[in-house]
Amino acid sequence: MVPQPDHQPISYGFLFILFFSSIISAKYACKLTERSSLMSFSLSLSSPPLNWTSVDCCRWEGITCDQDGLVTQLLLPSKGLKGGIFPSSLANLTHLTHLNLSHNSLYGSLNQTGFFSSLNRLEILDLSSNLLSGELPASLPSRNVIRMVDLSSNHLHGEIPSSFFQQAWNLTSFSVGNNTLTGSIPSSICLHSSPSIRLLDFSFNKFSGKFFPD
Repeated sequence: MVPQPDHQPISYGFLFILFFSSIISAKYACKLTERSSLMSFSLSLSSPPLNWTSVDCCRWEGITCDQDGLVTQLLLPSKGLKGGIFPSSLANLTHLTHLNLSHNSLYGSLNQTGFFSSLNRLEILDLSSNLLSGELPASLPSRNVIRMVDLSSNHLHGEIPSSFFQQAWNLTSFSVGNNTLTGSIPSSICLHSSPSIRLLDFSFNKFSGKFFPD
């Protein structure tokens, strides 16, 4: 009698690979709450829809997640986006470290209650070249970890609050050029922020009085 080949080890090996792959996929797949928040943001836009169709939002264009499936980066510069920039959905992405929605047509106020306070891990914020209006909030988002802020080329107005730069220990770049900000530039940017600042851009505004007054 001719012995039959033993396929059992191959079957077990194949099942192990499938099982291991499912664990990896589940580990990196986005959380349902993160997906819902991103979909709410997408639906709030009046521009052509984003190509966010797959089940796993960590695979969507412009989205990066950590190993727990939490969204850490939302990068959609120059995508022709139109609409309000701060629906409550974005405030729910509390693990964001990088937010870049620059060079779009997004409107709204940075001073909306609760938005910045919820993004307490944010390191990079680029909202330049949009249609943002209103005054600056009392302080920077995640002020003890924020490194770069670019709010240039918008319609921001009013004075920079004296508390705006307090505890911004890691800030290296700050730009609000080409807005309509008024008043004087607060000395807190020198006294209470990072000693590692490399770029400050306050150009093309309506500031008056002394720079960095006592």
